[in-house]
Amino acid sequence: MSSAPATAARLKLTGVCPAARACALARLAAARPAPVWLAVFEETRDLDALAEDVALFARTPDAAPALEVVVFPESQADSREMREAFHAASDRLAVLSKLRGRRRAFSSPDPLLVLTTPGALLQAVPPPADFSEREVVLRRGVERPFQALIDLLRQFDYDSEAVCEAPGQYAVRGGIVDIYPITAHQPYRLDFFGDTLEEIRTLDPVTQRSGEPAGSLTLTAAPQIHAARAQASLLDYLGPAAAAVLVEPKALEEAFDLLDNAAGAARFLPRLAGAVSRLVGLGDLDLASEWFDAGAAEETWDTESLSHHRSFPEENLLAHERLEAEDVARRRFFGQVLEWKRGGFAVDFIVSKEGEEQRVRELLGEDAELKKLQPRFVRGAVNEGFRITFGRANPPDEPPPATADNTERGSSGRLALPRSDRGYVAVTETEIFGRRRQRRAQNKRAVVTPSAVDQLLDFSELVEGDFVVHLQHGVAVYRGLTRLETADGVREVISLEFDDKVTLHVPLQESHLISRYVGLSKVKPQLGKVGSGRWEKVRAAAECATL
Repeated sequence: MSSAPATAARLKLTGVCPAARACALARLAAARPAPVWLAVFEETRDLDALAEDVALFARTPDAAPALEVVVFPESQADSREMREAFHAASDRLAVLSKLRGRRRAFSSPDPLLVLTTPGALLQAVPPPADFSEREVVLRRGVERPFQALIDLLRQFDYDSEAVCEAPGQYAVRGGIVDIYPITAHQPYRLDFFGDTLEEIRTLDPVTQRSGEPAGSLTLTAAPQIHAARAQASLLDYLGPAAAAVLVEPKALEEAFDLLDNAAGAARFLPRLAGAVSRLVGLGDLDLASEWFDAGAAEETWDTESLSHHRSFPEENLLAHERLEAEDVARRRFFGQVLEWKRGGFAVDFIVSKEGEEQRVRELLGEDAELKKLQPRFVRGAVNEGFRITFGRANPPDEPPPATADNTERGSSGRLALPRSDRGYVAVTETEIFGRRRQRRAQNKRAVVTPSAVDQLLDFSELVEGDFVVHLQHGVAVYRGLTRLETADGVREVISLEFDDKVTLHVPLQESHLISRYVGLSKVKPQLGKVGSGRWEKVRAAAECATL
C-alpha cells in the first residue's frame, strides 16, 4: 500500500473506547467545525443507533448550530425484501440531496455528519450534475403550473394513487396535490390557487389530515431513474471544506482491500484524502496504520467503559439472594460514581423515560451519601456508559457550555457536555439496572401500516345501515363489503351511501379514512354530499369550537 499523501491535514486520535465513540465524534465535530463530516465505520450494524447517540451528545445551547447526523447506507440487491431495498436507496438519495443542499445559497447553516461504511462508499451514485437535473425545489408562493407539476411527477416515476400513503406516491384532488417525496420522512399537501403554489403543509398518511406549514419542498426522482446514471462516488458531493474520520483505520484498510481486490485501500483512501481538508483516524488502541503513522499529528484520549466498574450477580444466585447481590453491586457502583464526582468529574445519567428517572431518584434517595450525587438526567437510549479523563488535548477545545449547572434535567432536548477540569462520566440504564435495553430499529418514514389501519375501525363489528364518517366526505351509510370487477381484476371495496343516493366504493387499503359515527342525540345525522365541500366546513367549525 502506498504511503498517505499530504493533501489533507491528518490527525491520529487514539484511546477512544467503543462506548465513548458517539461522544468523541460529537466533540470532534464541535471542536473542529466543518460544513460536512464524513465518518467511516467497518460495519453497517448499529449505525442508526450510533447516529441517535451522536445526535444526543451533539446537542448544544440554543445559540449554537445543531449537528445533523444521517446514515448513508449500502444499497441492497433487488432480490432482497423490496421495501427494505427501496428505503435504503431512498436514504442514499436523501443524503446526496442534503450534501447538494449545503452547497446552495439557501442551504441550512447547520453542519452535517454522515455515517457510512466502505461498502456504501464503493457503490456508485449519480454524478452531481445528473442529480441536479432530477431534483426540483418547490416553494410556497411561487408560480408553478399545476399540470406541469403532475407531468414532472410522472417523469420522476411517482405513482398516482387515490390516497398518498407511501414514499414515491402522489394523489390529486381538485387543486390539491398530496406528494410523498422519495427523500422525505412524511408526505406533504400542496394547495394551488390557479398556477400559484399557495400553501405547503405536512400530511399525516394515516388520517390524511394536513399539519404544520412548510416554506419549501424538495422533490427527487425515484431511485430507479437515478440508478441508470450511477457513475460517481459520494466523495464527489463533498465540498473542499469537508472533513473525514476513519473509525479504527487499520480495520478499515483491510475492509477496503477485501471489498475491492483490484486496488482496495491503496486506490480509494488517497481519493478520500484528496477530497477533504482534514482526515482523522479515531481508534481505541494505537495500531500501526500507514495512513496515520507518518506526518500526522497525534492525540491520546483517556477513556474507559463503565463495564469495568459495574459487577453483576453470579448466575447461580436465585430469587432473594440475587436481588440482594444486585442491590449491593449497584450501591457499590453508585459509590464509585460519587467518588468521581467528588474528584471533579461531571456526571450525566442517561435514561430513556421519565419513569426510569424517577426510579433512579428513589434508589439514590435510599442512601444519605448517595443523595449527594445529584447527577444531571438526560433523555436518551445509550446502551453503555463510559468515563473520559481530561488531559491537555482531551477533549479538543470545546465550545462554551450551557449556563445551567450539572443538576439541570436534559429532557428539554438541548444538551451541552458539562464543563469540568477533571473529566466526564456518562451512566446508562445498563449500569443502573443491570440490563441492556433492546433498541428497536426506528422506521424514520411515516407510513400506513396494517396495525394503524386495523385499530381505526373493525368492519366485522359493522352491519349494513350503520352510520360511518368518511374523513373527506362526511357522514355516510355503510352498505357492506362489495366485490367489483376492475381493469386489475376483482377487488373488494367498502360501499358507502351518501346524500342523493350517491354510492362511493372505497378500496380496502383506504379503510383508515373511515370511522364509526358517534352521535350525541338520537336525531338521524345529515349525510355528506360528495364533492360539495360541506363536510370540510362542518369539521373546521367543530375544531374551532374545541379550542
